[in-house]
Amino acid sequence: MGPPTWQNQPLLQDDARDEKTKSEVKAAELEDVLEESVGKVGWFQAWVGLILFFCQATMAPGVYGAVFTDFTPKHHCSNSSGEEFNMTVWEDKGSRCGEEHCQLWAYDKSIFQSTASSDFDIVCDSAYMKALSNTFRMSGLLVGSFFFGWLSDKCGRVVSITAAGSMLVVSQFLNGFSNSYIMFAILNITMAAGGIGSYLVAFVLQFEWVCPKYRTKASVFAQVPFAVGFLYVVFLSWCIRSSWRTLQWVIAAPNLLFILFAFVLPESPRWLVSKGRGEAALASITTAAKCNGRKLPQNIKFNEVKEGEEQGIAALATQPRLLFRLFIMSLNWIVITLCFYGLSMNSGNQDLFIGLGTMAGVELVAYLATMFFMDACGRQPILSICQMLGGISCICAGFTPVSYFWLRLALALIGKAGASAGFAVVFVYTAEMFPTPIRNSAMGLCSTVARIGALSAPAIADLDTVWPPLPFLIMGGAGVLVGCLSCLLPETRGIVLPETIEEAAALESGVTCCSKQEN
Repeated sequence: MGPPTWQNQPLLQDDARDEKTKSEVKAAELEDVLEESVGKVGWFQAWVGLILFFCQATMAPGVYGAVFTDFTPKHHCSNSSGEEFNMTVWEDKGSRCGEEHCQLWAYDKSIFQSTASSDFDIVCDSAYMKALSNTFRMSGLLVGSFFFGWLSDKCGRVVSITAAGSMLVVSQFLNGFSNSYIMFAILNITMAAGGIGSYLVAFVLQFEWVCPKYRTKASVFAQVPFAVGFLYVVFLSWCIRSSWRTLQWVIAAPNLLFILFAFVLPESPRWLVSKGRGEAALASITTAAKCNGRKLPQNIKFNEVKEGEEQGIAALATQPRLLFRLFIMSLNWIVITLCFYGLSMNSGNQDLFIGLGTMAGVELVAYLATMFFMDACGRQPILSICQMLGGISCICAGFTPVSYFWLRLALALIGKAGASAGFAVVFVYTAEMFPTPIRNSAMGLCSTVARIGALSAPAIADLDTVWPPLPFLIMGGAGVLVGCLSCLLPETRGIVLPETIEEAAALESGVTCCSKQEN
């Protein structure tokens, strides 16, 4: 005899409820769900933005830390290990390295008590090792960009940020234990790679959480953390002068926070949806919705993301106009990167802290100003004017006598402001100028060739030993040249992003595609 019929009723009701719930699951676009459940501004955006700000700021110590830890002090040949530095002897250039092969040196300790260059005697005949170390350090930016860009697309944004931050902090701590200059130089390369990785992936994650309305400003504001990190490392270096090893460990200490980010940062829902992980994307969005007090996403299945066909740069072969624009933009990226890093490295030759501190300050001001003026004045005028004005200032600084320190520094600061503003513009400008099928390829190519400027910056900055005005003339002349060429580029402010190569080729004054405003 079977159980009473009433005992089966709750089971039947549950089954019916489950069937009803399943039938209510509806397809939705990711953008609509983000707008409804996450919103534009809230506590979620604030705390995630704060974490990503920190991640992006850590790049500056990774790149510029060695400017202080590997500072080369004034020195002269010494007859004994205990000999004190003598300014009078140093002023005699023939006594700096000695007429014969020198074995010992006396170092000026007025700026730092010790640096890697003084501890390992990287002066005179060994000075070339520092120039090579600086160049190889910049190569870390190239390696880090490629590797962590790949890792970010393969394993996710949060995993990549954690890996990059871990590489950065481990390299920084180990560098404090370096027992040779070769070890020091190699760890500087991995620091630069980890720094650029944490910056770029944090930039992408921020871009993917920000609502479309604020993306342009968010892209420009993303440059600000680097300038803050630059100011931070200048301040720490000014405070800690007893030992470069201590300075290295103090710089590294805050980066231990990267270990926690894997547990508190929500993964990008855009990346998750692109990988077919809709449930995980809903979990990330739910976290944001709870934090902002908004409606939780329920019974939602995301529509399949259809990626457009990636044609590659070769597709531009039939459009000489776009090829020419790509050539001009590539030159802009190279020159901006060259001036950006080259001016900073050259600025500390006379007064380390004033030179680099003011460079970091003017960089911050340039980013904030560009964020407000780019939409008002347009991309092309700002890029052209900043490049030409910065270039002319560099040329003038080159011909200004070294004894006129403040005038020379002021002119160099104008050049740095131009390069910084240009950096803020080219990211957005390049993405808006090229069509969807080749946008990623164009950005990737420009970012890659920009490393030519970064790799060249240390060598060009060191050319002041050949002729003091030479670094300024090279950077200034290049800035004026590309500034003039940039006048040939179309304006992209307020346009609908081009979807086809033909639409991108039509971006010029008076053409309908260019004048159509984006909603």
